[in-house]
Amino acid sequence: MRILIVEDDPTTCLMMVRRLQKWGYDTFSVDNIKSAITLIEDENIQFVITDWMMPGGNGTELCEQIRAKNFAFYTYIILVTALVDTLSTVQGMEAGADDFISKPPKPDELHARIKAGLRILELEKKLQKTNASLSETSDKLLAANNIIGRDLAMAEAMQRNLLPRKASTVQGITIDWLFLPSTQLSGDIFNFFQFDEHQVEFYILDVAGHGIASAVRSITLNGILTSDTRYNNHLSTNSLRVPDRRIAKRTVSASDAVTDLNKQFQTDAENILYFTISYGVIDTQGGTIDLCQAGHPYSLYLKQGNPAEFIANSNLPVGVVPDTIYGSVSLKYGTGDRLFLYSDGITECEAPTGEMFGSERLRLIVEETRDLEISEVIDQIDQHISVWHGNKDFEDDVSMLVLQF
Repeated sequence: MRILIVEDDPTTCLMMVRRLQKWGYDTFSVDNIKSAITLIEDENIQFVITDWMMPGGNGTELCEQIRAKNFAFYTYIILVTALVDTLSTVQGMEAGADDFISKPPKPDELHARIKAGLRILELEKKLQKTNASLSETSDKLLAANNIIGRDLAMAEAMQRNLLPRKASTVQGITIDWLFLPSTQLSGDIFNFFQFDEHQVEFYILDVAGHGIASAVRSITLNGILTSDTRYNNHLSTNSLRVPDRRIAKRTVSASDAVTDLNKQFQTDAENILYFTISYGVIDTQGGTIDLCQAGHPYSLYLKQGNPAEFIANSNLPVGVVPDTIYGSVSLKYGTGDRLFLYSDGITECEAPTGEMFGSERLRLIVEETRDLEISEVIDQIDQHISVWHGNKDFEDDVSMLVLQF
């Protein structure tokens, strides 16, 4: 450790220099403030022992100038003074002194105070290293977070691209939807697609949990349920084994499809991502809907001229119990009828008081907006649950698929 002695008395200065050198310290000495500041800057000296009274300035002024420089390193300062009154001590501390010693300093006391100062400097050095390490770690975490944020944004865009077009019409059936993930990625997903000239399929599902794991599972399921080649490797069918499903003669029902999904996606110790689903097969030639609801909220059916009714038919969620046989319900639809499928993120949406939005409140909105376009109905539902919750930061994913026949 290099120590600077600032002392204008040559004899006192020489004695102190020899004593510190004997103790093993590299020692510099000057007799004025200006030279002291220059030497501290040039040599990065971190330890100064300075007399209080000197020509051209005093020790407190040196303390103030050192602190004002705001060096990248800390400089420990001991003031040597014959002044012992409280006012002088306060003045020195306010100027930036770290310690005091009476003049003339006793060797043992001086050595002890130097050691104490060195311990403080060592702690300060360790703190700087820790701060530097934390800063480096923070930079790495920030960079990693930026990468994760970018990837999540890309994944979010990819997930949204999997959804059907809004206001799509297939074989005279029009759809619209609402999709409000609680995070960037959602465990909810839905789709609506044509199988052949007279058959249209649709589904809405909700994977347990939130975040990336649930979203990955929902995307996987979407790929299976909408893949052109899915009948070659999973859902039980009597279709021809051909890649073009448009010419396949298919007799699979909604319940068969969900039963097959349950065989493939059973939960275990490493995978607890069971899911709920409403899966439907529409026969446009016969005007029927084959609907299987597995743990999903009851769908709402709004028939022309009738009140909105829940389709009270349900089964266990998919992935909970092996070998479950799923049942379905058959509906006869007419022109202008509407079918609402939705996740529990709507009905279980909580107000600030903790009260849930509930299925009955949703049913009344569906009835009251029956004369509006389905896009306007979607907007009304969106506004109602946002006002109910107080904002759009929902705790659970919100999704809804609406079909108009």
